Amino acid sequence: MRKKNSAKKRSGQALILITFSLIPLFGLLGLVVDVGWMEFIKKQAQTAADAAAMAALLQFQSTTFSSDFTCGANGVVCQAPTSCNPAPNNYLHSGCLYAQLNGFSSSGNQYVTMQAGVGVPPTATGVNSSAYWVTARVNQSVPQLFSAVLGNPSGLVSARATAVLSPARDCIYVMDPTGSGALSMSGTPNLTTSCGVYINSNSATALNGNGTPTLRASEIDIVGNYTFSGTLDPNPPSTSVAPMNDPFAALPAPTVPAGCDFNNYQANGNRTLNPGVYCGGIDINNSDATMNPGTYILKGGGLTTQSANSHLTGNGVTIYNTYDGTHSYGPIDINANSTVSLTAPTTGTYSGVLLMEDRSITAGTYTDSFGGGSQQSYTGIIYAPKSNMNYFGNASSSAYTILVSYRLQMVGTSTINNDYSSLPTGNPIKITALVE
Repeated sequence: MRKKNSAKKRSGQALILITFSLIPLFGLLGLVVDVGWMEFIKKQAQTAADAAAMAALLQFQSTTFSSDFTCGANGVVCQAPTSCNPAPNNYLHSGCLYAQLNGFSSSGNQYVTMQAGVGVPPTATGVNSSAYWVTARVNQSVPQLFSAVLGNPSGLVSARATAVLSPARDCIYVMDPTGSGALSMSGTPNLTTSCGVYINSNSATALNGNGTPTLRASEIDIVGNYTFSGTLDPNPPSTSVAPMNDPFAALPAPTVPAGCDFNNYQANGNRTLNPGVYCGGIDINNSDATMNPGTYILKGGGLTTQSANSHLTGNGVTIYNTYDGTHSYGPIDINANSTVSLTAPTTGTYSGVLLMEDRSITAGTYTDSFGGGSQQSYTGIIYAPKSNMNYFGNASSSAYTILVSYRLQMVGTSTINNDYSSLPTGNPIKITALVE
Protein backbone atom coordinates (compact mmCIF):
# COMPACT_ATOMS: atom_id res chain seq x y z
CA MET A 1 0.00 0.00 0.00
CA ARG A 2 2.83 2.36 0.86
CA LYS A 3 4.52 1.60 -2.48
CA LYS A 4 1.41 2.69 -4.37
CA ASN A 5 1.24 5.96 -2.46
CA SER A 6 4.94 6.59 -3.11
CA ALA A 7 4.48 5.99 -6.83
CA LYS A 8 1.57 8.39 -6.93
CA LYS A 9 3.63 11.04 -5.15
CA ARG A 10 6.50 10.64 -7.60
CA SER A 11 4.19 10.86 -10.64
CA GLY A 12 2.52 13.96 -9.18
CA GLN A 13 5.90 15.59 -8.61
CA ALA A 14 6.94 14.80 -12.19
CA LEU A 15 3.75 16.36 -13.51
CA ILE A 16 4.42 19.51 -11.51
CA LEU A 17 8.03 19.66 -12.76
CA ILE A 18 6.93 19.16 -16.35
CA THR A 19 4.29 21.86 -15.96
CA PHE A 20 6.80 24.34 -14.55
CA SER A 21 9.35 23.48 -17.26
CA LEU A 22 6.78 24.15 -19.99
CA ILE A 23 6.47 27.79 -18.95
CA PRO A 24 10.07 28.81 -19.90
CA LEU A 25 9.91 26.40 -22.83
CA PHE A 26 6.84 28.14 -24.21
CA GLY A 27 8.50 31.46 -23.38
CA LEU A 28 11.58 30.54 -25.42
CA LEU A 29 9.39 29.24 -28.22
CA GLY A 30 7.41 32.46 -28.16
CA LEU A 31 10.60 34.51 -28.15
CA VAL A 32 11.84 32.65 -31.23
CA VAL A 33 8.52 33.24 -33.01
CA ASP A 34 8.37 36.92 -32.04
CA VAL A 35 12.03 37.58 -32.95
CA GLY A 36 11.48 35.91 -36.31
CA TRP A 37 8.39 38.02 -36.92
CA MET A 38 10.25 41.21 -35.96
CA GLU A 39 13.11 40.26 -38.29
CA PHE A 40 10.58 39.87 -41.09
CA ILE A 41 9.10 43.31 -40.28
CA LYS A 42 12.62 44.81 -40.16
CA LYS A 43 13.41 43.57 -43.66
CA GLN A 44 10.18 45.14 -44.89
CA ALA A 45 11.07 48.37 -43.09
CA GLN A 46 14.54 48.41 -44.67
CA THR A 47 13.01 47.95 -48.13
CA ALA A 48 10.66 50.87 -47.43
CA ALA A 49 13.51 53.08 -46.18
CA ASP A 50 15.67 52.25 -49.23
CA ALA A 51 12.80 53.04 -51.60
CA ALA A 52 11.96 56.29 -49.80
CA ALA A 53 15.54 57.62 -49.78
CA MET A 54 16.23 56.77 -53.43
CA ALA A 55 12.86 57.99 -54.67
CA ALA A 56 13.26 61.34 -52.93
CA LEU A 57 16.79 61.85 -54.22
CA LEU A 58 15.97 60.75 -57.77
CA GLN A 59 13.06 63.18 -57.93
CA PHE A 60 15.27 65.93 -56.54
CA GLN A 61 17.90 65.20 -59.19
CA SER A 62 15.37 65.00 -62.03
CA THR A 63 13.73 68.32 -61.21
CA THR A 64 16.68 70.37 -59.97
CA PHE A 65 19.55 71.90 -61.89
CA SER A 66 21.17 74.42 -59.62
CA SER A 67 24.57 75.57 -58.55
CA ASP A 68 23.36 75.90 -54.97
CA PHE A 69 21.67 72.88 -53.39
CA THR A 70 20.35 74.34 -50.13
CA CYS A 71 17.54 73.41 -47.82
CA GLY A 72 16.53 74.81 -44.45
CA ALA A 73 18.56 76.91 -42.04
CA ASN A 74 22.05 77.68 -43.36
CA GLY A 75 21.50 75.22 -46.19
CA VAL A 76 22.26 72.22 -43.99
CA VAL A 77 19.20 70.21 -42.97
CA CYS A 78 15.46 70.24 -43.61
CA GLN A 79 12.88 68.01 -41.96
CA ALA A 80 9.80 66.62 -43.66
CA PRO A 81 6.42 66.81 -41.94
CA THR A 82 5.73 63.89 -39.62
CA SER A 83 2.80 62.73 -41.74
CA CYS A 84 2.91 61.74 -45.38
CA ASN A 85 0.20 63.09 -47.66
CA PRO A 86 -1.16 60.77 -50.36
CA ALA A 87 -0.50 63.54 -52.88
CA PRO A 88 3.16 64.61 -52.43
CA ASN A 89 3.94 68.30 -52.84
CA ASN A 90 7.75 68.03 -52.80
CA TYR A 91 10.45 65.43 -53.25
CA LEU A 92 10.63 64.57 -49.54
CA HIS A 93 6.90 63.90 -49.50
CA SER A 94 7.46 61.64 -52.51
CA GLY A 95 9.92 59.67 -50.39
CA CYS A 96 7.25 59.35 -47.69
CA LEU A 97 4.79 58.13 -50.32
CA TYR A 98 7.20 55.42 -51.47
CA ALA A 99 7.57 54.27 -47.86
CA GLN A 100 3.78 54.18 -47.64
CA LEU A 101 3.53 52.12 -50.83
CA ASN A 102 5.89 49.64 -49.17
CA GLY A 103 3.64 49.37 -46.12
CA PHE A 104 4.92 52.10 -43.79
CA SER A 105 3.46 55.52 -42.97
CA SER A 106 3.40 57.97 -40.08
CA SER A 107 0.20 56.66 -38.53
CA GLY A 108 -0.79 54.24 -35.80
CA ASN A 109 2.21 52.26 -34.61
CA GLN A 110 4.44 53.42 -37.50
CA TYR A 111 6.59 56.52 -37.87
CA VAL A 112 8.41 57.71 -41.02
CA THR A 113 10.71 60.74 -41.28
CA MET A 114 12.71 62.21 -44.15
CA GLN A 115 15.79 64.36 -43.73
CA ALA A 116 17.99 66.03 -46.32
CA GLY A 117 21.05 68.20 -46.48
CA VAL A 118 24.31 69.21 -48.11
CA GLY A 119 27.77 67.84 -47.36
CA VAL A 120 28.48 64.93 -45.03
CA PRO A 121 25.50 62.70 -44.17
CA PRO A 122 25.39 62.47 -40.35
CA THR A 123 24.77 58.72 -40.22
CA ALA A 124 26.64 57.28 -43.23
CA THR A 125 30.15 56.39 -42.14
CA GLY A 126 32.78 56.49 -44.86
CA VAL A 127 31.07 59.25 -46.88
CA ASN A 128 33.27 62.32 -46.61
CA SER A 129 31.14 64.66 -48.70
CA SER A 130 28.21 64.82 -51.08
CA ALA A 131 26.45 67.39 -53.18
CA TYR A 132 23.19 66.41 -51.50
CA TRP A 133 21.89 63.60 -49.31
CA VAL A 134 18.54 62.22 -48.18
CA THR A 135 18.02 59.98 -45.14
CA ALA A 136 14.82 58.03 -44.57
CA ARG A 137 13.95 56.54 -41.17
CA VAL A 138 11.21 53.94 -40.68
CA ASN A 139 10.04 52.76 -37.25
CA GLN A 140 7.27 50.43 -36.10
CA SER A 141 6.13 49.22 -32.72
CA VAL A 142 5.37 45.51 -33.07
CA PRO A 143 2.99 43.87 -30.53
CA GLN A 144 4.47 40.69 -29.08
CA LEU A 145 2.58 37.40 -28.99
CA PHE A 146 4.04 34.55 -26.96
CA SER A 147 6.87 36.53 -25.35
CA ALA A 148 4.34 38.98 -23.91
CA VAL A 149 3.92 36.33 -21.19
CA LEU A 150 7.48 37.17 -20.14
CA GLY A 151 6.63 40.85 -19.76
CA ASN A 152 7.52 42.08 -23.26
CA PRO A 153 4.26 43.46 -24.67
CA SER A 154 5.89 45.11 -27.71
CA GLY A 155 9.17 45.53 -29.58
CA LEU A 156 10.55 48.37 -31.72
CA VAL A 157 11.74 47.78 -35.29
CA SER A 158 13.87 50.51 -36.91
CA ALA A 159 15.44 50.89 -40.35
CA ARG A 160 17.42 53.71 -41.96
CA ALA A 161 18.69 54.42 -45.47
CA THR A 162 20.75 57.26 -46.90
CA ALA A 163 21.10 58.11 -50.60
CA VAL A 164 23.63 60.65 -51.85
CA LEU A 165 24.37 62.65 -54.96
CA SER A 166 28.04 62.22 -55.84
CA PRO A 167 30.10 63.65 -58.71
CA ALA A 168 30.03 61.65 -61.92
CA ARG A 169 33.31 60.24 -63.19
CA ASP A 170 32.71 60.93 -66.89
CA CYS A 171 32.87 64.30 -68.68
CA ILE A 172 32.41 63.24 -72.34
CA TYR A 173 29.01 61.78 -73.23
CA VAL A 174 28.10 60.48 -76.71
CA MET A 175 24.36 59.80 -76.74
CA ASP A 176 23.62 58.07 -80.09
CA PRO A 177 21.94 54.84 -78.89
CA THR A 178 22.75 52.58 -81.85
CA GLY A 179 25.26 54.14 -84.25
CA SER A 180 28.55 52.66 -85.39
CA GLY A 181 31.45 55.01 -84.74
CA ALA A 182 29.40 57.12 -82.34
CA LEU A 183 32.80 58.31 -81.12
CA SER A 184 35.15 58.34 -84.08
CA MET A 185 38.88 59.11 -84.28
CA SER A 186 40.64 58.86 -87.65
CA GLY A 187 44.24 59.62 -88.54
CA THR A 188 46.43 60.89 -85.70
CA PRO A 189 44.13 62.73 -83.26
CA ASN A 190 45.05 62.73 -79.58
CA LEU A 191 42.48 63.06 -76.80
CA THR A 192 43.70 63.13 -73.22
CA THR A 193 41.09 63.61 -70.53
CA SER A 194 41.37 63.67 -66.74
CA CYS A 195 37.86 62.25 -66.49
CA GLY A 196 35.92 59.49 -68.21
CA VAL A 197 34.34 58.93 -71.61
CA TYR A 198 30.86 57.41 -71.89
CA ILE A 199 29.49 56.07 -75.21
CA ASN A 200 25.78 55.22 -75.17
CA SER A 201 25.69 53.27 -78.46
CA ASN A 202 25.06 49.53 -78.33
CA SER A 203 26.86 49.01 -81.66
CA ALA A 204 29.71 46.50 -81.85
CA THR A 205 31.81 49.42 -83.18
CA ALA A 206 30.42 52.20 -80.98
CA LEU A 207 34.00 53.46 -80.51
CA ASN A 208 35.91 53.44 -83.78
CA GLY A 209 39.56 54.41 -84.21
CA ASN A 210 41.37 54.23 -87.56
CA GLY A 211 45.03 55.05 -88.20
CA THR A 212 47.07 55.84 -85.10
CA PRO A 213 44.71 57.77 -82.81
CA THR A 214 45.31 58.08 -79.06
CA LEU A 215 42.57 58.07 -76.44
CA ARG A 216 43.57 58.36 -72.80
CA ALA A 217 40.93 58.79 -70.08
CA SER A 218 40.36 57.95 -66.44
CA GLU A 219 37.84 55.39 -67.72
CA ILE A 220 36.15 54.50 -71.01
CA ASP A 221 32.60 53.14 -70.71
CA ILE A 222 30.83 51.70 -73.78
CA VAL A 223 27.32 50.25 -73.92
CA GLY A 224 28.31 48.24 -76.99
CA ASN A 225 31.85 47.39 -78.10
CA TYR A 226 34.79 48.94 -79.99
CA THR A 227 37.40 48.65 -82.69
CA PHE A 228 40.51 50.77 -82.26
CA SER A 229 43.81 50.53 -84.12
CA GLY A 230 45.65 53.16 -82.09
CA THR A 231 46.48 53.63 -78.40
CA LEU A 232 43.77 53.16 -75.75
CA ASP A 233 44.25 53.82 -72.06
CA PRO A 234 42.75 52.03 -70.21
CA ASN A 235 42.94 49.04 -72.46
CA PRO A 236 40.62 47.26 -72.64
CA PRO A 237 37.85 49.76 -71.93
CA SER A 238 34.68 48.77 -70.09
CA THR A 239 32.10 47.34 -72.50
CA SER A 240 28.46 46.22 -72.14
CA VAL A 241 27.82 48.91 -69.53
CA ALA A 242 24.27 50.03 -68.79
CA PRO A 243 22.70 52.69 -71.05
CA MET A 244 22.42 56.18 -69.61
CA ASN A 245 19.75 58.86 -69.84
CA ASP A 246 20.53 62.45 -70.75
CA PRO A 247 22.82 63.70 -67.94
CA PHE A 248 21.33 67.20 -68.20
CA ALA A 249 17.67 66.29 -68.57
CA ALA A 250 16.87 68.55 -65.59
CA LEU A 251 18.56 71.58 -67.15
CA PRO A 252 15.76 74.05 -68.00
CA ALA A 253 15.87 75.77 -71.37
CA PRO A 254 16.16 79.57 -71.16
CA THR A 255 13.02 81.56 -71.75
CA VAL A 256 13.09 82.93 -75.30
CA PRO A 257 11.53 86.41 -75.53
CA ALA A 258 9.43 87.39 -78.51
CA GLY A 259 11.11 89.64 -81.04
CA CYS A 260 14.79 90.36 -81.68
CA ASP A 261 17.44 92.58 -80.17
CA PHE A 262 19.77 92.06 -83.14
CA ASN A 263 19.25 90.77 -86.68
CA ASN A 264 21.86 88.81 -88.70
CA TYR A 265 24.63 90.22 -86.54
CA GLN A 266 28.06 90.47 -88.18
CA ALA A 267 31.13 91.51 -86.23
CA ASN A 268 33.85 93.34 -88.12
CA GLY A 269 36.75 95.12 -86.45
CA ASN A 270 36.81 95.42 -82.67
CA ARG A 271 33.36 94.64 -81.31
CA THR A 272 31.79 94.16 -77.89
CA LEU A 273 28.68 92.01 -77.83
CA ASN A 274 25.95 92.26 -75.20
CA PRO A 275 23.49 89.60 -74.02
CA GLY A 276 20.19 89.47 -75.89
CA VAL A 277 18.23 87.79 -78.66
CA TYR A 278 20.22 87.46 -81.89
CA CYS A 279 17.81 86.60 -84.71
CA GLY A 280 19.73 85.05 -87.59
CA GLY A 281 22.68 84.27 -85.31
CA ILE A 282 26.15 85.76 -84.85
CA ASP A 283 28.90 85.87 -87.49
CA ILE A 284 32.42 86.77 -86.32
CA ASN A 285 34.21 87.96 -89.47
CA ASN A 286 37.70 89.51 -89.30
CA SER A 287 36.99 90.79 -85.84
CA ASP A 288 38.28 90.88 -82.29
CA ALA A 289 34.93 90.24 -80.62
CA THR A 290 34.32 90.21 -76.88
CA MET A 291 31.13 88.87 -75.31
CA ASN A 292 30.01 90.59 -72.11
CA PRO A 293 28.71 88.28 -69.35
CA GLY A 294 25.14 87.03 -69.72
CA THR A 295 22.85 84.83 -71.82
CA TYR A 296 22.96 85.00 -75.62
CA ILE A 297 19.93 83.54 -77.39
CA LEU A 298 20.63 82.63 -81.00
CA LYS A 299 17.23 82.53 -82.67
CA GLY A 300 18.23 80.82 -85.90
CA GLY A 301 21.52 81.17 -87.71
CA GLY A 302 23.82 79.72 -85.07
CA LEU A 303 27.32 81.04 -84.40
CA THR A 304 30.11 81.17 -86.98
CA THR A 305 33.67 82.39 -87.24
CA GLN A 306 35.39 82.90 -90.60
CA SER A 307 39.17 82.60 -90.48
CA ALA A 308 42.39 83.15 -88.58
CA ASN A 309 41.35 86.79 -88.32
CA SER A 310 38.31 85.83 -86.23
CA HIS A 311 38.92 86.16 -82.49
CA LEU A 312 36.20 85.54 -79.93
CA THR A 313 36.46 85.84 -76.16
CA GLY A 314 33.92 85.89 -73.36
CA ASN A 315 33.73 85.32 -69.62
CA GLY A 316 30.54 84.39 -67.75
CA VAL A 317 28.77 83.55 -71.01
CA THR A 318 25.87 81.17 -71.73
CA ILE A 319 24.83 80.65 -75.38
CA TYR A 320 21.43 79.10 -76.15
CA ASN A 321 21.07 77.97 -79.77
CA THR A 322 17.44 77.77 -80.88
CA TYR A 323 15.09 78.77 -83.73
CA ASP A 324 11.51 79.81 -84.51
CA GLY A 325 9.05 79.77 -87.39
CA THR A 326 10.86 82.48 -89.34
CA HIS A 327 14.47 81.85 -88.34
CA SER A 328 15.87 78.45 -89.32
CA TYR A 329 18.10 76.58 -86.92
CA GLY A 330 21.83 76.95 -87.56
CA PRO A 331 24.65 74.93 -85.99
CA ILE A 332 27.82 76.18 -84.30
CA ASP A 333 30.68 76.54 -86.79
CA ILE A 334 33.98 77.68 -85.27
CA ASN A 335 36.65 77.80 -87.97
CA ALA A 336 39.67 75.63 -87.25
CA ASN A 337 41.99 78.64 -87.60
CA SER A 338 39.99 80.96 -85.36
CA THR A 339 41.02 81.89 -81.83
CA VAL A 340 38.35 81.23 -79.24
CA SER A 341 38.34 81.57 -75.45
CA LEU A 342 34.95 81.22 -73.76
CA THR A 343 34.11 80.60 -70.09
CA ALA A 344 30.73 79.78 -68.56
CA PRO A 345 29.27 81.61 -65.55
CA THR A 346 29.98 80.25 -62.07
CA THR A 347 26.74 81.31 -60.37
CA GLY A 348 23.02 81.25 -61.09
CA THR A 349 20.76 78.75 -62.84
CA TYR A 350 23.21 78.34 -65.72
CA SER A 351 26.31 77.97 -63.61
CA GLY A 352 28.79 75.98 -65.70
CA VAL A 353 26.66 76.05 -68.86
CA LEU A 354 28.62 77.49 -71.77
CA LEU A 355 26.45 76.35 -74.67
CA MET A 356 23.06 74.66 -74.83
CA GLU A 357 21.12 73.65 -77.92
CA ASP A 358 17.37 73.43 -78.40
CA ARG A 359 16.31 69.86 -77.54
CA SER A 360 13.54 69.90 -80.15
CA ILE A 361 15.84 69.61 -83.17
CA THR A 362 15.99 66.25 -84.98
CA ALA A 363 18.80 64.03 -83.67
CA GLY A 364 21.79 63.68 -85.99
CA THR A 365 20.63 66.33 -88.48
CA TYR A 366 23.10 69.10 -87.64
CA THR A 367 26.85 69.11 -87.06
CA ASP A 368 28.58 71.52 -84.69
CA SER A 369 32.26 72.27 -85.29
CA PHE A 370 34.43 73.53 -82.47
CA GLY A 371 37.70 74.55 -84.09
CA GLY A 372 40.48 76.84 -83.05
CA GLY A 373 43.21 74.27 -82.61
CA SER A 374 45.13 73.56 -79.44
CA GLN A 375 44.97 77.24 -78.42
CA GLN A 376 41.20 77.33 -78.13
CA SER A 377 39.65 77.27 -74.67
CA TYR A 378 36.14 76.15 -73.82
CA THR A 379 35.57 76.19 -70.05
CA GLY A 380 32.08 74.93 -69.31
CA ILE A 381 29.40 72.54 -70.49
CA ILE A 382 28.82 72.16 -74.22
CA TYR A 383 25.40 70.52 -74.25
CA ALA A 384 24.32 69.37 -77.71
CA PRO A 385 22.65 65.96 -77.21
CA LYS A 386 20.93 66.00 -80.63
CA SER A 387 23.87 67.27 -82.73
CA ASN A 388 26.86 65.59 -84.26
CA MET A 389 30.06 67.29 -83.16
CA ASN A 390 33.50 67.79 -84.68
CA TYR A 391 35.95 68.80 -81.98
CA PHE A 392 39.27 70.26 -83.09
CA GLY A 393 41.18 70.67 -79.86
CA ASN A 394 41.13 72.24 -76.45
CA ALA A 395 43.89 74.03 -74.59
CA SER A 396 45.28 72.44 -71.44
CA SER A 397 44.61 75.78 -69.73
CA SER A 398 40.83 75.13 -69.75
CA ALA A 399 39.89 74.32 -66.16
CA TYR A 400 37.15 71.91 -67.21
CA THR A 401 35.08 70.98 -70.24
CA ILE A 402 32.02 68.74 -70.36
CA LEU A 403 30.90 67.55 -73.80
CA VAL A 404 27.46 66.08 -74.49
CA SER A 405 26.77 65.31 -78.15
CA TYR A 406 24.78 62.89 -80.28
CA ARG A 407 27.88 61.74 -82.17
CA LEU A 408 31.46 62.93 -81.71
CA GLN A 409 34.45 63.06 -84.04
CA MET A 410 37.74 64.05 -82.46
CA VAL A 411 40.24 65.90 -84.65
CA GLY A 412 43.68 67.21 -83.72
CA THR A 413 44.98 67.34 -80.16
CA SER A 414 42.62 67.95 -77.23
CA THR A 415 43.10 68.07 -73.48
CA ILE A 416 40.04 67.86 -71.25
CA ASN A 417 40.46 68.77 -67.59
CA ASN A 418 38.09 68.30 -64.67
CA ASP A 419 38.87 71.11 -62.22
CA TYR A 420 35.39 72.15 -61.05
CA SER A 421 36.60 74.22 -58.11
CA SER A 422 35.08 77.40 -59.60
CA LEU A 423 31.58 75.91 -59.28
CA PRO A 424 29.84 76.00 -55.87
CA THR A 425 28.89 72.30 -55.90
CA GLY A 426 31.74 70.98 -58.03
CA ASN A 427 31.02 68.70 -60.96
CA PRO A 428 27.51 69.63 -62.19
CA ILE A 429 26.76 66.02 -63.21
CA LYS A 430 25.76 63.96 -60.18
CA ILE A 431 24.99 60.26 -59.76
CA THR A 432 22.79 58.71 -57.08
CA ALA A 433 23.77 55.87 -54.77
CA LEU A 434 22.59 54.25 -51.56
CA VAL A 435 25.39 54.49 -49.00
CA GLU A 436 23.63 52.89 -46.03
